[in-house]
Amino acid sequence: LNGLGYQGEHFALVRNLGTAFPRQSALGVRAVAAFNLTNDKRTSLDMVFDHLAAHAPVPSAQIALPVGAPYGAIAVNTDACTMCLSCVGACPEGAILDNPEAPQLRFIERKCVQCGLCVKTCPESAIALVPQLNLAESAKKPQVINEAKLFNCTRCGKGMGPERMIQNMISKLSGHSMFASEDQKQRLSMCGDCRVVDLYSNEKTVDIRDLPRKS
Repeated sequence: LNGLGYQGEHFALVRNLGTAFPRQSALGVRAVAAFNLTNDKRTSLDMVFDHLAAHAPVPSAQIALPVGAPYGAIAVNTDACTMCLSCVGACPEGAILDNPEAPQLRFIERKCVQCGLCVKTCPESAIALVPQLNLAESAKKPQVINEAKLFNCTRCGKGMGPERMIQNMISKLSGHSMFASEDQKQRLSMCGDCRVVDLYSNEKTVDIRDLPRKS
């Protein structure tokens, strides 16, 4: 209320029908809301916020909130984020989304409850909480907060995933004993199908007549 410029008394506890509400101040809520509250607290608050924002003496799109508030955004360090999408699976409210059509990280701010699970889950420590109340209409819709270049299979050209994530995987596995040879290392940059094809196409053909026989 303070963030939107409202002043004076706004709430009163009605004990009986004869109790009168306090007079509205000049900068009070002067328009009666035309909606009923729902059993879902979050939905009811969303309608309240929209009503207050529409009649605010001092309109504001974003209002800073204290740490621990159940509304806010997340800040993603795009230099550190590998687009592994661990945060998508960790978010209990569906506020953090991927994009099946492109390597993108999307966010619906009004759904975020600032639980911090994404912060704890991120292996790169690339996420921070930003407590605030975003009253813009865009806060209700998915917004792209990070995107990456698509890494394509070096054999067939099919998209495999975010380039940084694939390169990070290749870097970590290149020193493993299972990928000691150059052919094995090259398979790391191939899709699953092409790895199988490449594996068998590079196998030496063995004639059964050349196999040792028991005497």
